[in-house]
Amino acid sequence: MYTFLVVVFRFFILLFWGLDVEGLEHIPQDSGAIVAGNHTSWYDPVVLAVAIKRPIHFMGKAELFEHPILRWFFFQVHAFPVRRGHADREAIRTSQDKVTEGHLLGMFPEGTRNKTLEALLPMQGGAALISLKTGVPIIPVVVSKGRRTGLRRPFKVTVGSPINLGGPKKASKADIAQGSKAISAQFSSLLSRNN
Repeated sequence: MYTFLVVVFRFFILLFWGLDVEGLEHIPQDSGAIVAGNHTSWYDPVVLAVAIKRPIHFMGKAELFEHPILRWFFFQVHAFPVRRGHADREAIRTSQDKVTEGHLLGMFPEGTRNKTLEALLPMQGGAALISLKTGVPIIPVVVSKGRRTGLRRPFKVTVGSPINLGGPKKASKADIAQGSKAISAQFSSLLSRNN
């Protein structure tokens, strides 16, 4: 179902908005990694899934999985729940399993959609924690709207250089904070390139 939906969404995105993707060479071809994106809208995971050529296993807020039909749908598209604001050990284990099995893990380190006027919200530590514990790189990706051309304003997806935090190793609070700071710095740099 994932592949089918990506094809359908790609068609509509290209038809109505357009899509400009830069930096796909930073996405590993066949090994695990964390695709860490900024989060300003509900469509961010859809745009990332369309832009990146490999399936992404997204972590989504647990509330999305409460209704049985939605739960079934999200599991079909490789998503799994996380309880925000808690140390959700099951979500952390699932995340570690996904990346060590060679999959791409989609996360939004801001923890929620940014509805403020600030460019970024403070980073949560989950992406850095999983990277440190598994040794997989974090691939920073920003989604923004490009310059209007006629009636269309394309989505701009910029993939940054991998962030390697070392590991696998035990993750200290200082290591997690440093990793989150590195993600935030990359996001800021990529956003400034998009404007």
